[in-house]
Amino acid sequence: MKPDTPAPSSSSLDRLLRVIDLFTPDRPQWTADEIGQVMGVSRATQYRYIKALTSSGLLASAGAGDGGYRLGPRFVVLDRQIRLSDPLLQLGPPVMARASRKLGAAQLLCTYFGDQVLCIHQESVDPAIHSSMERGRPFPLFRGSPSRAILAWLPDSQLRSLMLAHAQEIHAAGLGANWNEFKQKVRAIRADGHYIGRGEIDEDLMGVGVPILRDDGDVVGSLTTIMPLRERRTTELERVIQATRAAAEEIASGLTPSTPVPQLRSRGARSR
Repeated sequence: MKPDTPAPSSSSLDRLLRVIDLFTPDRPQWTADEIGQVMGVSRATQYRYIKALTSSGLLASAGAGDGGYRLGPRFVVLDRQIRLSDPLLQLGPPVMARASRKLGAAQLLCTYFGDQVLCIHQESVDPAIHSSMERGRPFPLFRGSPSRAILAWLPDSQLRSLMLAHAQEIHAAGLGANWNEFKQKVRAIRADGHYIGRGEIDEDLMGVGVPILRDDGDVVGSLTTIMPLRERRTTELERVIQATRAAAEEIASGLTPSTPVPQLRSRGARSR
């Protein structure tokens, strides 16, 4: 296929999404030629992509006089819409505020897409707790309480796909060197009903993560209580586990059967 040959709509959409994925905190600005080079498309195609993205407000001129582009204002509109309409964000914050006051700790509300987990809301009554899982920052599914509290409740079909795509990462995270080991590790977390992580994301913090499950058992996210890392009595940990689980169940009780469940989709060649 020649570079300018029209591709199927799904392929064109995927390429447009790949353009957006190029923009990261480490590299927030790209020129048209740089985008075309990375994407491996002709000059005409690269400008067609940029025109479509700027017309929709997803990209904007960086204003530096060098032809650079940055993410556009449409994302601000979309973020506001998410904050106003996401069921987890409607249900979670008041529940988390009560639980954080009760435990004297912080809580993270997380969801996932593809092979990434991200925090969508934080509550804290302890200003000394600073989690690097800030809103919108993606993390892999394999490390940390918020991630593993989601991972362990994914169906086997999704877990198999993850093993095929991320075997080295899974092994490095201590979750097994093959499918059978991975499955056993994940099922052990599920049997406990929670996951306690110590210093996996932030070396000075520990977390107790539990899944947020719909009535049909599908996982839509996780709720994690974050505390300073230190030795804690079994009775203290059990209190945190029970309070975190109760808060997650209260959030889940407000979800409707139509609440969408994220599906696994490998990012492939996309940049984070």
